[in-house]
Amino acid sequence: MVKADKNWESGSSLVARQIGSDIITGVYSESEKLPLEAQLSEKYEVSRNTLREAMRLLAAKNLVEIAPRRGTSVLSREQWNVLDRDLLEWSADRFMHDRRFMEELVRARCMVEPAAAKEAARGATDEQIATLWDSYTNMVAQAEAVDTSASLEADLAFHIAVSEASNNRFIKSIGHSIIHAMRLNFRALFTVPYNFVGNLENHRLVAEKIAARDPLAAEAAMLRLLDQSEGDTIRLFEPDPITSTEGPSSTND
Repeated sequence: MVKADKNWESGSSLVARQIGSDIITGVYSESEKLPLEAQLSEKYEVSRNTLREAMRLLAAKNLVEIAPRRGTSVLSREQWNVLDRDLLEWSADRFMHDRRFMEELVRARCMVEPAAAKEAARGATDEQIATLWDSYTNMVAQAEAVDTSASLEADLAFHIAVSEASNNRFIKSIGHSIIHAMRLNFRALFTVPYNFVGNLENHRLVAEKIAARDPLAAEAAMLRLLDQSEGDTIRLFEPDPITSTEGPSSTND
């Protein structure tokens, strides 16, 4: 049996990524009408059928709007599907330096994750609580690790475990939807000194309160955890105090 190559990418997906990246980096501006199909086919060296499928993929991500007889136009950034995994991957560098994106994400998490912790404390199974503790234990094991990617995945696994333990289909769906955006947020936050280690205790408290079947305490513990994440997100975009104070001194005459 021939094994499928997990890195294989269809022609339509490949050209969607190329055009999507060009949109994100500003090669094509918001509200701009894209070149004619024949021109795009020639530029990206694909057939028209492949290009059309790529455009349908981009339209599903709200990057473009396809209008019969009027052509294809780039939609505004406000309309982009910021939860789409491909879009987040293509625009990772941009979003990781986008203060508004990062702060909006943390605020969105503040609406969802405390509720997930509260519901988990109400109805998590013993197996789900064991999985949550395993996730926390893995985070502790990664505390001194050099490989930040492993720490990041351990952190994400903890939050997914809380979402799963809520046993609420809507909360679980939202949790899985925002996880790719959270990965970008965590990658950025790991550049803040002591971000990961400094929030371990709050993760322990979340697991402890869920295991104790205390909904209000679990909700409060998650809010404390997110308060620290929000503070670190703000710090991420603050100027370095050493750098910001350098420069020629001024005197008042």
